[in-house]
Amino acid sequence: MKRTKRVFAIIIGLTCLLVGSIAMAASINVTSDPGALGAEGGSVQLSISIANDSEYAMENISVSNNGTRFFKTSGVIIAPGETTAFSQSVSIPAAMLGQPIGFDIAWTENGEQKYSTASVTVLNSGAGLAEAALSVSVKASSSQASRGESITLTYTITNSGITPVSGVSLTDKEIGGRQAMIGDITVEPGTPYVYIHEFTMGSSTVVSVPVVTYTGADGSTVTVTGSEKTLGMVNSRVSVNVTQGAASEEGQQFTIALTNNGNQRISKIKVTDELGNAVNSDAISLAIGESRTLTYTVPTTETRNVVFNISGIDATNTNYSDHTETYVVRKYIDPSLIGISFSAEVASPLDSAGSISLNFTVENTGSMDMQNLKLSESEYGLLYMLESVPRGTQTINQKMSVGSPRDLIFKLEIEDPSGNIYTYNAYIKADFVGVEAAPTSTPSVTTEEDVLNEVGGSISSALRTVLIVLIILTVIAGIALIILDHQEKEERKRIARRRAQREKMMRAQLEEEAKRQAALHSRMNSGSGDDLGSTRISSGRKAGCAVRRYTHTLISISSY
Repeated sequence: MKRTKRVFAIIIGLTCLLVGSIAMAASINVTSDPGALGAEGGSVQLSISIANDSEYAMENISVSNNGTRFFKTSGVIIAPGETTAFSQSVSIPAAMLGQPIGFDIAWTENGEQKYSTASVTVLNSGAGLAEAALSVSVKASSSQASRGESITLTYTITNSGITPVSGVSLTDKEIGGRQAMIGDITVEPGTPYVYIHEFTMGSSTVVSVPVVTYTGADGSTVTVTGSEKTLGMVNSRVSVNVTQGAASEEGQQFTIALTNNGNQRISKIKVTDELGNAVNSDAISLAIGESRTLTYTVPTTETRNVVFNISGIDATNTNYSDHTETYVVRKYIDPSLIGISFSAEVASPLDSAGSISLNFTVENTGSMDMQNLKLSESEYGLLYMLESVPRGTQTINQKMSVGSPRDLIFKLEIEDPSGNIYTYNAYIKADFVGVEAAPTSTPSVTTEEDVLNEVGGSISSALRTVLIVLIILTVIAGIALIILDHQEKEERKRIARRRAQREKMMRAQLEEEAKRQAALHSRMNSGSGDDLGSTRISSGRKAGCAVRRYTHTLISISSY
């Protein structure tokens, strides 16, 4: 029984752990500037920094103290990975000095309500708790940089108090991570401590928020936050979308769509082909988010591989360059000169081994020889290849192993002398009893997006199924525990009733035996005055034997 309870308890614990692990958190820090006031109190600037560490946006944010809203958070949304700070001037009375000021923070993530708390303590400098007052600031050599470029950050920690401060540490989350950039330093009064850090720009804009912590005279941790500074990443990027139109005798037209998807204006944009020919006669400029469409016709007098090159200058006067993929332009051949017919028929139906014999007919009725014929089936793959297809009729005999009856979809690819590809289809019903033509509709094509949607739906369905199973297991475990506990109580009651019945029966047997013994002794005593002859002696022996027999019986019963 105990083992069963432990098993169900483990199931319930694991279920709760799994459900609880879904919860995400936010990093919340409240600071005061200054961190200490005189004994009479005064005004401070309270700031709260909220970092969204979850995968969902923080919405409907509210910060309150004793039911009163603090800070202007209405309409603010904090995206995943971002940090937002709020500040407000507050008057601190003398009675609140040295006392924690608590805040209740509430928000929603993906429709789920979340809560947290934070506090800050404004110290009493008149009580000698903060004879030192630290401040921190940061300057950057540049406000923006390209990916991989460096920005020099200069941090300055100033002690405006009258006593040295030791055990000082400096952190800047988005610059140096959560670990201290410097630690256990001493800042002397009137002598600023300067720390220089080289930051390499990554793939996105960052915000520098320097934070200094140290231990106050009363042993508490004092936190001072400096002003934030945004370091923008220079993202010079022009996306290019190329559409290749139909070929004609005059040429093949390309449509080139340019969009500035970066965060810098790009000027003097020129587009050229792989031969250096200009696509646009006049240089163009694209503001952030702006698009421009160009058209360009490539001659079809010969086969060539076309590549478009893009160049320009961004806002930092840095050269920008990019290029597209390769597009094949072939020598134009009039489609009226091409004539291909393609058909398939069953030579012998599906046999017991799952094989079928087929005859394919390819008729070239055009005015030129064709080349590089490829015959394939949608599931089977490549069936047949032929390098040269002269004018006339070609008959192809093939035997396929298809296993069981199904629709066969055949594709014929064939090239003209310039390498232009032409595609034809044929459909056959593979069966054990003859041939049946399938509908001549074009088979549906499964795209990458369809596959991703199907996989995503399967994953979501699997996650829902797991959660439902876990909930059902938890309910079953709870019900089973209740039933087992009830059964255990009933079993104890049955055992107690049986024990009481046995004890009652033993008492009745003892009482009955005592009565029999008493009756025996009474009969023996009443017979002592009878005749003294052989009859009395014989009776005495019998009585003696009887006494011994009953005495033994009584002892046995008593022992029981």
